[in-house]
Amino acid sequence: MFAITDEEFLQYGSRVAYVNENRDTIIPFGKYAYFGSDSLEYIANVLEHPNDTTWGRQIAIDRNQNVLFDIVIFDNGPESFNEGLLRVIRNGKMGYANRYGQIIIPCIYDYAKWFENGLAEVTFKATEYFDMDEHRRVESNEWFIINKKGNRIK
Repeated sequence: MFAITDEEFLQYGSRVAYVNENRDTIIPFGKYAYFGSDSLEYIANVLEHPNDTTWGRQIAIDRNQNVLFDIVIFDNGPESFNEGLLRVIRNGKMGYANRYGQIIIPCIYDYAKWFENGLAEVTFKATEYFDMDEHRRVESNEWFIINKKGNRIK
């Protein structure tokens, strides 16, 4: 499936529809707005219930339009995969999903960092704030490291 728009060009917030290879509409215009996914093989990042004044919730959906999880935002857009995993949010907690939209490390952390060399720092107690330049910052005194199976590393 791939995305089309009825606007001049595809940009964040554009009304979007997803069509199959035969150009049959699978997901019609009006339900979602574009948020970085120009195709929908397994999952697509979209903006839920867009209108003229708000973009709506930033979510990932599957081909059946099931909401899989909320999207982690990085640098004003949806975060991309890092080492084959994507940081995701469910019920206000962070975890990790694979490219098929399956959550493989449960969303149980207050904050989770990217994986680097197969390891990631996570915490159950995080404090978020904005610095003087309005950048979001996260602090914790209780970081620990997990592997790609979600196991705590000592």
